[in-house]
Amino acid sequence: MRKLVKRYALFIIISAVILFWLPWTLISVTSSDSIIRVIDELPVADAVIIFGTRVDDTGEISLLLRERLEAGIAILDAGKAESIVVSNTEYASVVMAEYLLAAGISKDRIEIDTAADKTPDTCTNEINTHGDNRSLIFVSQGYHLPRLLYQCRRAGITGIAFPAESAQISDRPAYPITTILLTRAGRYTREASLTWLACLGLYR
Repeated sequence: MRKLVKRYALFIIISAVILFWLPWTLISVTSSDSIIRVIDELPVADAVIIFGTRVDDTGEISLLLRERLEAGIAILDAGKAESIVVSNTEYASVVMAEYLLAAGISKDRIEIDTAADKTPDTCTNEINTHGDNRSLIFVSQGYHLPRLLYQCRRAGITGIAFPAESAQISDRPAYPITTILLTRAGRYTREASLTWLACLGLYR
C-alpha cells in the first residue's frame, strides 16, 4: 500500500512539473523559427524594439538592460534597422534613450515608448502607434523571447526576435557557476509562470 501511495505521489509530481512547463515549451518550439541568434542573418527591418526591464532610482543600467541596448546598437550599426524603440516606464525609457545618445545613436533614430509597465504594453503601443505596417526586430534575453513573441502576436504584431546575450558584451562580469545556474533557473521558472498567465488571459 505504501509503495502504491509513493507511486501515485511521484506520478502527480511529475505530471504537475510537465503541466507547469508545457505552455512555455510549446510556445518556445513554435516560436523557434522567429528567433535569430546571428546579427548578420537578421532581415533588414524598419525598427528594432528594445524591451525594457527595471531601472533603479539612480539611473543605473543593469546588465540585462545593457545587453539589450548594446544588442540594439549592434543591430543598427550592422544596417539591419532604421530606428530603435526603447520601451519601458516613463523614467526608465528616458534613461535608456540617454544611454543610446551617449553611445552615438542620433536622436532622430530613437523612439521612446514611456508607457510600458509590462511586456504586452510594448506590443500594444506599437500596434496603436504604427499599426502592423512596420517590420520589426524584438530584442530581449533568450528566456523572455518565446512569451514576448506570443504576447505580441496576440496584440496583432509580428517580428523577428534577437537574444540580447548573443551580442556578447565583452566586459560581462564572471559569476560562479552556481550563481549562474540559480539565476537562470529562477528566470525560466518565472517565464513559465507568466506564460501560463498569458495563455489564460490573466497577464495582459
